[in-house]
Amino acid sequence: MDNSTTIVLDKLENQLYELVEKMHQLQQSKVALETSLLEAQSKLKAKQEDAREWKEKYEAMKAVQGMKTDNTAAKKRTLHHIDALISEVDACIAQIKLED
Repeated sequence: MDNSTTIVLDKLENQLYELVEKMHQLQQSKVALETSLLEAQSKLKAKQEDAREWKEKYEAMKAVQGMKTDNTAAKKRTLHHIDALISEVDACIAQIKLED
C-alpha cells in the first residue's frame, strides 16, 4: 500500500472511533433522559392526584357551608350535589357487583 492510502485509512479509522464514542455518549444521554422523563411523569401524576383530592375537599367544604347557611338556594344546590354524589356511589357499587 502506498503512503497516501495508509493516511486516508488512518483518518477513516479515527473518524470511526469518534463516531462510535459519540454514539455511546448519545445512548447514555438517552437513558438518562428516559429516566428523567419517567421521574417527571411520576411527579406529575402525584401532583394531579393531589389536585384532585384538594378539589374534592373543596367541594365537600362548599357543601358543608351550603348546609350551614340560611340561603335556601344554597341548600338546594348542596342537596343536589349530595344526591349526585349518592348516585355516583350507587353506580360504583353496581359496577362492582357486575364484576363479581
